[in-house]
Amino acid sequence: MRVVVNLTRCEGYAQCAFLAPDVFRMHGAEALMYDAEPDDAQRDRVVRAAAACPVQAILVDRIGAREATAPAAPSAATSPGPVLPARPFGSALSGRRDAAVEAFRRDGRIVIVGASLAGLRAAAVLRRDGFTGSLSMIGEEPYQPYDRPPLSKQVLDGSMPSGHTDLPLRADLDVHWRLGVPATGLDLAGKEVHLANGDAVGFDRLLIATGTRARAWFDDAEAALDGVFVLRDRDDAAGLQHRLAEGPGACWSSAPGSPARRSPPPAGNATWR
Repeated sequence: MRVVVNLTRCEGYAQCAFLAPDVFRMHGAEALMYDAEPDDAQRDRVVRAAAACPVQAILVDRIGAREATAPAAPSAATSPGPVLPARPFGSALSGRRDAAVEAFRRDGRIVIVGASLAGLRAAAVLRRDGFTGSLSMIGEEPYQPYDRPPLSKQVLDGSMPSGHTDLPLRADLDVHWRLGVPATGLDLAGKEVHLANGDAVGFDRLLIATGTRARAWFDDAEAALDGVFVLRDRDDAAGLQHRLAEGPGACWSSAPGSPARRSPPPAGNATWR
């Protein structure tokens, strides 16, 4: 069983911690901590907790499960309204439009730039609504979509490895993944996304879901100091958790983009951090 909590929506009501205390717990007055992979014996409790959440921030098992069970919106055929006389010319246009839509659903090409929660939810909705064409997802990081809020919570306190933050995928998602290579350009006329490795990905429709970047410390010299960290992605969280686990008294140095490594202690008296 997989559990994902939208911590940007969660408001700390703590009904989940009351109904499934072995899975959810409150840390302090507001921070929610949770087990992303609870034992199946907890399923009933977790499902009840998800149903009781006032802001519906808990997803169980897979992305798109809630959407799949949501009632369909009333169609024009079932909605009450005035009956209009038939218009042959308008009907022909409508028929051609419907045929074009169905052809696109069947054979179209959609590219999503940004392999994150937003991009994954968009892909799940497209498949749920009947799109069976080509679906590509481009991501700068080498990982499939994962949950970011636990990086600054469960991963840092050591209760969850950074590699266990994957978001659940629909079995029918059928995505062509282009991971570990950022998108660097967009050719609207040619309908292509250009990648850093020189490749180009063609599209009929494009969704940009890249989100934001972490803001770096404003002073470059201070940002380069040992012990100043940026926490944005999975690798950042793993590196910081490793440093925290080492505890005080260790002297470290690292080059940008490389893992931290222990440095030999300096000769003579020194102040240790």
